[in-house]
Amino acid sequence: MSPTTKTTSPTSTSWTRSKKKNSTRMTTNDSPRLDHRLDVARIEVVSFDLDGTLLDSRAAWRAGFAAPFARLAQRYPALLTLGDPAHVHDDIYQPFLMTIWERTRGEWSPDYERDGWRMLLEHHATADIAAADAAFEEYNAAWPPLMQLFEESLAVLEAVQARYPLILLTNGNAAEQRMKIVMHDLERWFRHVVVSEEVGLLKPDPAIFAHAIAPLGVLPQAALHIGDTRSQDIAGARAAGWQSAWVNRSGAPSNLDEHHPDVELTSLDELVRLLGL
Repeated sequence: MSPTTKTTSPTSTSWTRSKKKNSTRMTTNDSPRLDHRLDVARIEVVSFDLDGTLLDSRAAWRAGFAAPFARLAQRYPALLTLGDPAHVHDDIYQPFLMTIWERTRGEWSPDYERDGWRMLLEHHATADIAAADAAFEEYNAAWPPLMQLFEESLAVLEAVQARYPLILLTNGNAAEQRMKIVMHDLERWFRHVVVSEEVGLLKPDPAIFAHAIAPLGVLPQAALHIGDTRSQDIAGARAAGWQSAWVNRSGAPSNLDEHHPDVELTSLDELVRLLGL
């Protein structure tokens, strides 16, 4: 979903707003970001989300957004009043995408991003479908090669895989998610890869978690899921009876909603320590 290397905007544009078990049971004294309790002794399988957890997707989406937005702003100067491209991407464009997706609550479609560009231009300048669609096409070609793993991702996968079988559990368009997986040779780390569009289920539906764990033959309470989205990763894992770890790189408030993880991480590096690896 585009709902995060460098790109630069044209210089003429100016912006007005720049399998050994560890018996340790973690308690609130072990980590300043720990919300509840992580029972390491119960864990037999570990599941990872993809975007925002292993992949710095938002950075790629944001970078890919900059040049097409700058070109639109040259044509429609009213867009300049919105601020710099990163702000527009994160605080205006992404909320448009969520509004579009929430109308259907179905599987993510890249067409939603086309609609997002149309909404951006219509709401803040003028309705120009051709210009919006051209910006979308440029954006859609720009972000995939910018997609990078977080610095610690491979080392963490290697460490965790040495003790536990791993699952990759991701929402998203199958073609886009498989492209990311192949680009970074990620499938080699995982016993089982589950992409929502391929199985017809979406996080936070507990059924997708049950589907993911079924080939491994372990009980739900023996599974740990790590993800960055509380409403999908944490809510779904808890509903499925799994333990959950929330990756909170942005330092968002721990009490921002009712979806409380068993442990809160500021980066994946902390997972290795928490699991005693």
